[in-house]
Amino acid sequence: MKKFILCGLIAFSALAVTITSCNKYEDGPKISLLTKKMRVTGDWSLEQYLANGTTSSNGTDITSSMQSFLGSTWEWQIEKDGSYKSTGNVNENGTWALGEDKDDITFTPPSTSSSSPSTYRILKLKSKELWLRYTNTNGTYDVIHLKQ
Repeated sequence: MKKFILCGLIAFSALAVTITSCNKYEDGPKISLLTKKMRVTGDWSLEQYLANGTTSSNGTDITSSMQSFLGSTWEWQIEKDGSYKSTGNVNENGTWALGEDKDDITFTPPSTSSSSPSTYRILKLKSKELWLRYTNTNGTYDVIHLKQ
């Protein structure tokens, strides 16, 4: 009986260490029963926009300016079939894909568009919360908090 309890404690400890040290995204979650694709899909709206930060958690809060630019009804609709569409003052559509390690997401407009693909690092991916980091050409970051 003691041997059974000891084996159970060792297995539980190993599982606990694995779960707590295995954080895919910088800001969580540590574990989820939904696939990454399932968590990404949905209708997202802007919650916060931090511009020109030097880390993932700082920068100038320009949320109100971005909301004015995008429009009060702006939504980013990310579909399960790999398509996306933004609505509001900025209308765009195209395809999206998770990177090989599923820690990046790339949005590709149609080839007829003058826009080029945009790749974001996923910082947080929960069922109703998505944080993305975009690296600017000057090395600073824009961090975008989205909510469903």
